[in-house]
This record gives sequence, C-alpha cells and structure tokens, in this order.
Amino acid sequence: MKSKYPVGSLIYTKSIQPEAVKVGDSITFYMPNSKIVATHEVYEIDKKNKLFKTQGIDNLDENNNIIQDAQPVPFNNIIGIPILCIPYLGHINLFITKSPGLYIVIGITLIIIIVSFLLDNLEKKE
Repeated sequence: MKSKYPVGSLIYTKSIQPEAVKVGDSITFYMPNSKIVATHEVYEIDKKNKLFKTQGIDNLDENNNIIQDAQPVPFNNIIGIPILCIPYLGHINLFITKSPGLYIVIGITLIIIIVSFLLDNLEKKE
C-alpha cells in the first residue's frame, strides 16, 4: 500500500483551530518537546487536557498493526491540516537549503550567469 504522506514529502497545510479537528483527521504538528514536524492521524482527542492522541499510519508492528505514538500532542503544537502533499520534494528542499547542496546550487547558478554573459558578449562581437 502506498503511503498517503511519504517521509520526506513537502506538505502544504491549512491552519485550523484545534477544537475543529476530528478523530480520523490527519494533522501536521511539532512533536512534543522537539522541533521535528510530523503528519499523523488523530485517533483520540482529550479535550479536557487539550491533547491529541495520534498514530503514524505507516508505523506498523510485526503483525501489521498501526503503532500509536507514545506521547500525546498538545493542542498548541498543531501547525494545521494537510491540504497538498508533494512526495519526496522535502528531501530536495532539505538538500538545497543546507551545505553542500546550497553551495552546489549557488555554483551552478553562477556558472549559468557567467556562460550567459559570455555568450551575449560573443554575439555582440559578431
């Protein structure tokens, strides 16, 4: 079965009030006590303590049962609900925003500019 949100996807989210989230919705959130972003499905909502209990639908045990996340997600950690998912584009984004990928992109851009400048000068001379 193909994952709905493969690891490394670029996911566009829409902001939502935590109270509007329903069981079965996918939410994008900051993992508790972390800056890691995840998109998981809500299987239970604790409105009294303002917590979502989530599960990664691709996190399976040896019997192919979905493994529920160990820590509930506080309401204030929610980023939004997924609207658009572009598989694996997040890997490319991460590569080009960190070294050495950033330096490679800058280098290629400079080469294109220099070659373009040289070709324009050659055309003007002819």
